[in-house]
Amino acid sequence: MSTPFRIVLIDDDPAIVRLLRAVLASTGMEIIACSTGAEGLEVLDRQAWQICLLDRGLPDLDGIEICRRIKADARFDARQVIMFSGYDSLDARVEALNLGADDYITKPFHPTEVRARLNAARRVVEMQQQLVDMARQLEELSGRDDLTGIFNRRHFGATLDRAFEHSHRYRRPLSVAIIDVDHFKNINDSFGHQAGDAVLAEVAKRFSQSVRSSDYLARYGGEEFVVLLPETQLEDAMSFSEKLRAAIASAPVPIAEGCALPVTVSVGTACLAHTQFNCPSEMIGAADQALYRAKRKGRNRVEAERRRAQRAGIPPVEV
Repeated sequence: MSTPFRIVLIDDDPAIVRLLRAVLASTGMEIIACSTGAEGLEVLDRQAWQICLLDRGLPDLDGIEICRRIKADARFDARQVIMFSGYDSLDARVEALNLGADDYITKPFHPTEVRARLNAARRVVEMQQQLVDMARQLEELSGRDDLTGIFNRRHFGATLDRAFEHSHRYRRPLSVAIIDVDHFKNINDSFGHQAGDAVLAEVAKRFSQSVRSSDYLARYGGEEFVVLLPETQLEDAMSFSEKLRAAIASAPVPIAEGCALPVTVSVGTACLAHTQFNCPSEMIGAADQALYRAKRKGRNRVEAERRRAQRAGIPPVEV
């Protein structure tokens, strides 16, 4: 694991803390000791940890309540909570396990047993973390376009919804640029679909090299791409779109060994600071109309949306 394997021990008995440090000294597990429930909750919230070893009889909080809070927090789904208590009754063990504790160790304990149980818990945590990492990787892959490696339209839609809501709520500028490869059908018809794929991959590569870290680039479908530009006024979005246009027009695109084609793109832009859009689809529609206008005017150019209703609260830029 990239971080030390940490056990947060919440117990107010210094002798227990010393004993567990000695028991686990050779395991490579690091112990962060807390003497109160409040201190333990703060450490759990701020530190990276894998196992919480939790005494039930704390001076300020019932360990059962701390266990309940941990298990209710989705951040700790891949963590283990082990109750550590002098209460040896069946009811106490059942209550703790029913509330989400992953194991229950009674005091006094045998050091060898504790070491074995913590090693077993460590294996479970590491396996759970691997599953979480795999799920995250699968989610990432499902949001990527197979050909170009950039985000796909489905992922873009979810990102646009969040960005639009944030911009609308806090009255922040948000721009979008929709880009279309000019005469793409002619490329496919004349040189084949493999050549078309090579063009799309190279266009995506050049765009990726041009966007800022705060921007969001996706393949919108077919030969169309889209870039979401947070905190960007329309005038700046136009300048950025011109940069993308020039990045494609500046050099022919290789489609095979020894063969390259001149390729151009047309761009339509829209900005929430420029027009009062009511929903993301309205902003996309305005950028689309600007794109069609760029096509009608001869392609290989950038056009901006035409304002309908000025947005209140942000001084607009006339274009």
